[in-house]
Amino acid sequence: MDEQSGEQPRETWRRVGPAWVKATVSDPATDPEATVLLLPGLGLPRYTERTARALRSLGMRCVTLDLLAWRRPHLRVPPLVLPMGDAAARFAREAGLGGPLVVVGHSTGAQAALEAALRLQHDRADVSVVLAGLTFRPSQRSRRGLLRGAATAYRKDSLRELVALKNLARVRGDVVRIVQSGQRDSPEERVRSLRVPLVLTAGEADSFAPREWMDEVAAAAGGPSRVAVLPGSHNNLFTHPEEFAAVVRAVVPAISP
Repeated sequence: MDEQSGEQPRETWRRVGPAWVKATVSDPATDPEATVLLLPGLGLPRYTERTARALRSLGMRCVTLDLLAWRRPHLRVPPLVLPMGDAAARFAREAGLGGPLVVVGHSTGAQAALEAALRLQHDRADVSVVLAGLTFRPSQRSRRGLLRGAATAYRKDSLRELVALKNLARVRGDVVRIVQSGQRDSPEERVRSLRVPLVLTAGEADSFAPREWMDEVAAAAGGPSRVAVLPGSHNNLFTHPEEFAAVVRAVVPAISP
């Protein structure tokens, strides 16, 4: 049950091109001020449930995508950053998500969210994007660099996040493909084509997304951008959901009609 209102979020499936996508929708008690399209890292949505509740408490609808929920390979989204971003953008279009629309991604989900925003910005003006714990900076695009980053990225996280391992058992064969796809990606280059408002955020102890990396990506953006450092480390969506939700809510005035 939802801790904020006692209501249970609703789940829905939608055909997006050849693939089936699962969405969990959390609605506020009143008409939403904005819609948040949330893309979790590694295709593991369960750790974002606290974030969805915090967003709802601030008057926003949260639509959390599980892009890898369908198990038949020919009817599911490929576990790769760019196809996942494309599927998220198509979902937003075909589901008719109301605006203002904030595309939010965490970790590898942030890389996919950037792709979704790049596609959506051509269709509508009421879009912004929040990239949380953005992976992977150039020094982490090798196995050794990735291990160095992972060694300290979670040092202020919580063991309660192990709930996400229930999802990991389902998608464990996809995780390596997603990570390798993320390491081949260069978000600092793709962001140059972004024209909508951008916020980069991460926990203060997140070695995957240190301040200098976020500043570099923000400076490369083609539109307005800023950086917000929050408490916690890589998975601060779980450990500090209220603070994170406040960052997302703050972008809404910039894209409201």
